[in-house]
Amino acid sequence: MKPQSIQVIGSLILFSSVLVISGCGGEFSYKRGATATDFQSEKDRCETEFRSEKEIDQCLQQQGWLVVSADKPLIPLSRGESKTISIADDAMAEIDDKPADPMEKLQVNSWWRAGAGPEKLMNDSKACTAELGEEHSPEANMSLVTRGLLGCMQKKGWAALLQQ
Repeated sequence: MKPQSIQVIGSLILFSSVLVISGCGGEFSYKRGATATDFQSEKDRCETEFRSEKEIDQCLQQQGWLVVSADKPLIPLSRGESKTISIADDAMAEIDDKPADPMEKLQVNSWWRAGAGPEKLMNDSKACTAELGEEHSPEANMSLVTRGLLGCMQKKGWAALLQQ
């Protein structure tokens, strides 16, 4: 089998697993460089200190974890805020009754789109930059983007895990 075929099959299995887990009420946890064992250890510690799910989630977030499930969407409105918008909502939605700033810079940990790889990500970001203007060009290999570019990428089917 060709390496590309193995990569595609692996991506499909991973994505299918995430869909199955999220469809069954499970959750997906993410922290750059951490393992499942690291997560379980940290979650156990948080559960001994806190009782409510909200407090446990806040404890995990303070330790750098992002926990996603059907009731915990992917994209926060901005750093430091507790409100969130789901991946289906508009990244340019108003924040606290104020228009969102399309030039606000956001740190992205990773990009997600079913069936799409890095080449599609780069092509879609180039198309968004052409549509929005050069001032929306992504930086640091797509890890620093404007809110406007994020909104355009959402319209193309992309979701982002933002750095808290």
